[in-house]
Amino acid sequence: MMARAWMAALALAMAAPLAAQETRVGEQGFTSPPATIHQMLWLEGLWQGEGIEGARATENWLPPTGTTMVGTFIQQTAEGGIMFSEHMHIIEEGGSLVLKLKHFNADLTGWEDKAGMVTFRLLSLEHCLARFSGLTLRCDGSDKLVVAVRMKSDAPEPKELLFRFDRAERSRGFINCEGSTVEMNDCMAAIRERASERKARYLAAAIARNADRPELVALIRKSDAAFEAYREAECEAVYTDYEGGTIRTIQGLACEIGLIDERTRTIWQTWLTYMDTTPPELPAPGRSR
Repeated sequence: MMARAWMAALALAMAAPLAAQETRVGEQGFTSPPATIHQMLWLEGLWQGEGIEGARATENWLPPTGTTMVGTFIQQTAEGGIMFSEHMHIIEEGGSLVLKLKHFNADLTGWEDKAGMVTFRLLSLEHCLARFSGLTLRCDGSDKLVVAVRMKSDAPEPKELLFRFDRAERSRGFINCEGSTVEMNDCMAAIRERASERKARYLAAAIARNADRPELVALIRKSDAAFEAYREAECEAVYTDYEGGTIRTIQGLACEIGLIDERTRTIWQTWLTYMDTTPPELPAPGRSR
């Protein structure tokens, strides 16, 4: 039963109590703030790190499907087996967001009954920090994630499970380019051009949206110029690292494509989406192909 599972997890959490509480709990009858699923895009990706008693844990969040983001969590044992897993949804509901999850044992038997689940309602949301009642998700630097869950207990001092994750390294694969080295180079260069053209289109839309705020437009342009300088230096370093290898051009172009796609998503999320339920001005950018 869920109650026994929560108590078992609480016993583990008490072995390493936190000095400061990450989580918050809403007062009875609280109202969740307006929010949409695209405000959680910073959470997308594969996260790996330490969980209960220092054993390995993995969390993975997929891009939104409609108004839902689907995630999975795996807590390993010290021996490398599965202690338990979770299937998670962040859902737009009632003009805000809720996080719902189900727990499963290693043999896929559920903690909750067939219709049961654990639900966390949104308390507050800002970029890289989502506080649900009893659960917190926040960035800890550019590629680190902290997840804290408050355990059910009658103890005067609340206990939390704390998970610290690093974003898994992004793949610099060949992006479906095949053939000879020259053919793959040409294919990758064409993808890079498409990625650059899309970024330029999204940047132009961001500038047009803020055309009545010239100081802001100047800062957006300055930010993009800084990105271009970073992209050039970073990918030149990657290219140099493969000096003497026939794959160096492919690796350098893969670096550029990945960074340009990330920049495009940042432009979209920051300047082309809205805090309310207004649809984004352009569709969410995926990976360049």
